[in-house]
Amino acid sequence: MATQIAATVLAGALFGAALTASAVYVPAVITAQMDLQDFHMLEVFIAASASSALAIRALSIYGRTSFGPRSPSTIYLFGSYDANVIGGLLLGAGMTISGACPGTVFSQVATGIASGFFTLAGAVLGGILWTGYGSRLKRQPSSAPARAASSGPPTIQSQLEISTTQALVAYEGSCLVIILLIAMLAPQTSLPPRVPIVGGLLIGATQASSLLLTNNPLGTSSSFEEIGHWFWYAWQALTGSDQLRSVPEKPSTRSMTFVIGVMVGSWAFAQLATEYLSVTKTLSESPSISAQNAFAGGCMMIFGARLAGGCTSGHGISGMATMGIASFVSVASMFAGGTGLAAFLARN
Repeated sequence: MATQIAATVLAGALFGAALTASAVYVPAVITAQMDLQDFHMLEVFIAASASSALAIRALSIYGRTSFGPRSPSTIYLFGSYDANVIGGLLLGAGMTISGACPGTVFSQVATGIASGFFTLAGAVLGGILWTGYGSRLKRQPSSAPARAASSGPPTIQSQLEISTTQALVAYEGSCLVIILLIAMLAPQTSLPPRVPIVGGLLIGATQASSLLLTNNPLGTSSSFEEIGHWFWYAWQALTGSDQLRSVPEKPSTRSMTFVIGVMVGSWAFAQLATEYLSVTKTLSESPSISAQNAFAGGCMMIFGARLAGGCTSGHGISGMATMGIASFVSVASMFAGGTGLAAFLARN
């Protein structure tokens, strides 16, 4: 048990250090991405997902992981992926408002960014609301054809009827093209051009370390669901109510342990690399995220992430790396929600 906890904390610490090294945790980097003024975040994201895909494929070949694509998330409003779409839109909108994502909020708190504390509080509320009420919205696709159930969640390779290797090569090539286009066409930023690429590769490397150490892929929004489970578990114990049947008899703490490691790693990197982080210090102070925006955005992004079945790390870095259709839908919806809200706010 102690060994498992230590391994989970270490995996989280490595991920937290990589997030901090990439500078993607800075609120200004996230909000500028949603404003389409700075593509640093997208570069990190693409580099992390591409390197993560290579790590997952290599480990699966050698039998070191059985991690696969995520299943579609649905509430049966307008299709099998409707919850991926709606949840992704909410996640992206929350990121625009708060200048954070479910993973980077822990790095923000660890490095002392003021808005991060309010975002974290809102995110905790989002987890409580999700586990208490929102999780009832989701349905299992019981009417799915038997063939789909036996072959697993839909992927790029299954839909195009190509091999996993062919899909991986196409994905890596697409990621490389996107990174090159950003480098050639996107506005230059105050950060060195190597930072997003190196940061993304480091995050991809922590995918491998997480799978080797814990047999679990990167993902952080589930920690807030665990917090919500523990809240309602305590509530039921105190009140004697058993109305919330979605609460496990004994909630898990694995994801919470992981994000504790994320904070430890972010804090440690900040202490050891003060000169490196001085480049991002000015960015972390501007623009200022108000307490109410941070809180509301945090709540919105966690509710959306759990509705979609994953967040920027769960769907973006891990899910897209397995070529899962649900993850591509969620991430596309996330960017649509974030950039759409940013454009709306810019006009009003």
